[in-house]
Amino acid sequence: MSDVDKSSKTEPPTAKKLSESRSKGQFAKAPEIGMTLTMLAGLVVILFYGPSKALDVMAFTKSIMQNLHTIKATQEGMATTLQGAFIFLGVIVFPMLALTFIAAFVAEGLQTGFRLTPKAIEPKLSKFNPISGVKRIFGLKGLKTFMIDFMKFSIIGTVVWLTLIIFFDDPIFYAPIPIQHLPIFIYDLFVTMFAILVLLLLIIAIINYMIKKKENDEEMKMTKDEVKEETKSKEVAPEVKSAQRKKAMEMLSGQNLMDVGTADVVVTNPTHYAIALRYEKGTDLAPIVIAKGENILARRIKVIAAENDVPTIENKPVARALFLLGRIGEPIPLDFYQVVAEILAQVYKSHAYYYHRLKARRLLAKPIS
Repeated sequence: MSDVDKSSKTEPPTAKKLSESRSKGQFAKAPEIGMTLTMLAGLVVILFYGPSKALDVMAFTKSIMQNLHTIKATQEGMATTLQGAFIFLGVIVFPMLALTFIAAFVAEGLQTGFRLTPKAIEPKLSKFNPISGVKRIFGLKGLKTFMIDFMKFSIIGTVVWLTLIIFFDDPIFYAPIPIQHLPIFIYDLFVTMFAILVLLLLIIAIINYMIKKKENDEEMKMTKDEVKEETKSKEVAPEVKSAQRKKAMEMLSGQNLMDVGTADVVVTNPTHYAIALRYEKGTDLAPIVIAKGENILARRIKVIAAENDVPTIENKPVARALFLLGRIGEPIPLDFYQVVAEILAQVYKSHAYYYHRLKARRLLAKPIS
């Protein structure tokens, strides 16, 4: 990518861009983190598991040496002895391998958020392009990777050499010592070397991760045009808006919300449903559902009711049931006669003045024939 292209990437990545990048396996990852945690797991094993198992190995080896004369020099005898040795070593090695595997898994998960990224391992022809491969190796990123690896292995080699120099002063190299001192020497050597290596690798891992994070953040940035294009793609297409308006009109078909102004009562959920009922004595055989709505439409019904002083009663079961079962312009179901009659009796008593004016309002609302 040219410098002009990079300079035009001034906008932070959107949530969609980040999500797509992560699904492709584009994370800020430092391989040294996995190496550090794996070696740390090895150090823990050596500290808490090594000494006792070292003694077991010595005892097992001593037992074999003392009983060499009992081992049959046949194929079956040798196979039995080797099988026992392999099982013994397997019991010792398996927990160490399991712990290091878990450490490697955790190190990868901490950097990727434990996300599965199948797209990252999909075969791509570009990966087999020799020209692209040469660019990756000899490009700026390849040079950075080489410098980090060179520094990493130089430090590791230096630490190993300095540690060995320090341990060369041990009496084991210039004086006769008991054989029991050998495992202690090896244990101290490995613990010291592992501890120093883990510390240095941790520092390298942190530095490298910060570099990778910065590179990834820069790569994820977007141009202003890309942000605009993504914003446009999120906007609802005209045909979708038209379909939404059509659906809204279908919901409103068969009911005139202005009739809510002449309702006897509006029964609410109180927020999700609103049902406007009319009962004109001498005209209606039963209360009539003149309007009903859910969510936005319910709020509109309540607004019209408030503007016209129509009584509003909160009754969740009745509101929900009438919304589901009631039909616009038809009487309420027979099962709700009693409960609706009680609601009407309540509002007639508490809003007597409203009903004195309701008859006149209904006359005005009726079309002139």
